[in-house]
Amino acid sequence: MDRSPIRDRVPDPAASRFGDSVFRSQVFLTGAVGFVVCVTVALSDRPLDDSPAFFIGMTAMLWVTIAAATIPWLRIAQRWQMVVPLLDIAALGMLRIAAPESGFGILMVFPVIWLATSFKRSGAIAGAGLASVMLLTQTTLAQLDFVTFVAPTTNPTAAISLSVSLVFVAGVVYTTSRRVESQRVLLRRQTQMLEAALARARIQGSTLREAFDAVEFAVISLDRDGRTLDSNRATRALLGDLGLPPTTPWHRFPLYRADKVTPVPPAEFPHVRALAGEIVDSATYWIGHRTGTRFTIDVSARLLHDQQGAVDRVVVVLRDVSAEVRAITARDDLVTSMSHELRTPLSSVLGYVDLALESEGLPDETRDMLRIALSNTERLNTLVTDLLAARSSSPSTAITLSLAACDVSRLMSESVDAVRPMATERLISIQLDIVEGVEAVVDAFRLRQVVDNLLSNAIKYNHSGGRVKVAVEVVPGADEKIAIRVADTGRGMTLDEQKGLFQRFYRAESVRGSTVHGTGLGLSISREIVVLHGGTIEVDSEAGRGTEVVVTIPTRTDRGPTTTAPTPTLSAHDHPETR
Repeated sequence: MDRSPIRDRVPDPAASRFGDSVFRSQVFLTGAVGFVVCVTVALSDRPLDDSPAFFIGMTAMLWVTIAAATIPWLRIAQRWQMVVPLLDIAALGMLRIAAPESGFGILMVFPVIWLATSFKRSGAIAGAGLASVMLLTQTTLAQLDFVTFVAPTTNPTAAISLSVSLVFVAGVVYTTSRRVESQRVLLRRQTQMLEAALARARIQGSTLREAFDAVEFAVISLDRDGRTLDSNRATRALLGDLGLPPTTPWHRFPLYRADKVTPVPPAEFPHVRALAGEIVDSATYWIGHRTGTRFTIDVSARLLHDQQGAVDRVVVVLRDVSAEVRAITARDDLVTSMSHELRTPLSSVLGYVDLALESEGLPDETRDMLRIALSNTERLNTLVTDLLAARSSSPSTAITLSLAACDVSRLMSESVDAVRPMATERLISIQLDIVEGVEAVVDAFRLRQVVDNLLSNAIKYNHSGGRVKVAVEVVPGADEKIAIRVADTGRGMTLDEQKGLFQRFYRAESVRGSTVHGTGLGLSISREIVVLHGGTIEVDSEAGRGTEVVVTIPTRTDRGPTTTAPTPTLSAHDHPETR
């Protein structure tokens, strides 16, 4: 049997369909034959009871019907099931021999369609061929008078036309059934693919749901109108902690501004701001009514778009940062408290040292030591003031500059001499490449603060037995500038660590657990001082290779005493550490 490539790849269900419908099809055909016989007997003058052809045809039709009812067709190979419609065609041919004008030949179209549908090409050829042979043979016998039981009224034109029609019907039915079968197979495959895709989608949906519920921060999905579409377990837990029902809609969340008093109006909710085109990323709110449980939350909102680019939904993420806020507040309180506690005894020390220097009769050696003590005490007092400025927003604590001509080469040498004991203790060598006589109009005290910080870092974060290279040079160009370079052979920093290098209170992850202590303020304050001088500070570092810091400042400036407002305290989501 000639089969299409598509049908060859899947099980052919034709046999089972044919087996289920053999008896029904045969009963329908037998009923049609019986109806035609009744009409013929009633309306035709032709006697049928003495016709051998009529007796043979009716007997064959009866036995084929009995066989169709009793034989278990599903257990028999399909090719043997073709016998039923072929015998029907033969029986109808005998009936037409007995009564050509009664329409028995037209009934041949039913077994022909049956064969072409169920048995494809072979069935169409066998059915149309047998019917044509029966019709043409009957016509030939009638015209030649070879047998006496063939009705003499057989019209050869009608027989030929009927044969051609049956061949045409068989071809059309076969072609149509082939196309329908191919489409059915394709549809079945597409159904299987859709079922598999649906199963995968269910699995992925279940996985996403589990991941959605596993995260520790609240995630809420909203439509464009702010109606809640979905939320995760953390959202329901947050609502439970606030004493609110788990089905509380998003627009009824008790959001307050940073002052903890002013409710956030509906027009300023994060999803509305995001829909208006704002970037809502790590915005800080208070959630919870003033008389109940309250949390500080960090809110971000993102827009999700459909395939046409239109906004499909808004995803809002809420993270409880109460613990971080409390930690930052405690840190700031500790810094403030310690700074004030230090300023009181420092002021006393400064006063008494200054009085001692005014005393007459002091030995020169003692006076020199008191001057050193006074200088370092003043520096310590200034550092305490800077520490206060790091967490204060008051203009009274801003960094100020007092510009004057300064021998930068000498300042660098003095700073190096001050850190040599610390370097010697760790067997770190210091190489100097300082051009003599480099001068600039700067705040000598503040510039010394910057250099001391860079040298201290180069030694603290260096390896034992490492090297530190210090250089001062004049940068050639139209604008007169000087460059201060401090390079070490220490542990270096990764790119991620360098991103937060100039943030206040930032310390790199690699040194947080080490024995090297620091406040994380040195580089932040140093950059402010350099920027106030109109200069720049650049860091080139690589993990395991070391770090080089280059400070560039102009040799002259037209600025008078300059100030800068202190950097505001970091928000709860922005509080790492630095060298």
